[in-house]
Amino acid sequence: MKLSKEEVEKLADLAKLQLSDEEINLYQEQLKDVLSYVDKINELDLEKIKESLTGAEDSKLGPRPDKVESSQPEVIKQACNMEGEYMAAPKVFDN
Repeated sequence: MKLSKEEVEKLADLAKLQLSDEEINLYQEQLKDVLSYVDKINELDLEKIKESLTGAEDSKLGPRPDKVESSQPEVIKQACNMEGEYMAAPKVFDN
């Protein structure tokens, strides 16, 4: 499948890209290659392929329980000024 120059320009406009004529020609060829590959994938007969599991579905361990822990590593405690449970930073703007 080949995209016209106008179609590539429209895609660039939607993506808020400013492309030179050279870039438009380059992307036209690259998009043609990508769409040709997608067409090849769409031609495949996938009916006989069994759905595969990602691994987590058949895990015997199950999910681990949530545990509330401190989220402030020792390094952060040493590097920052703490005011209660908040980190204090020096002022950036003077009023």
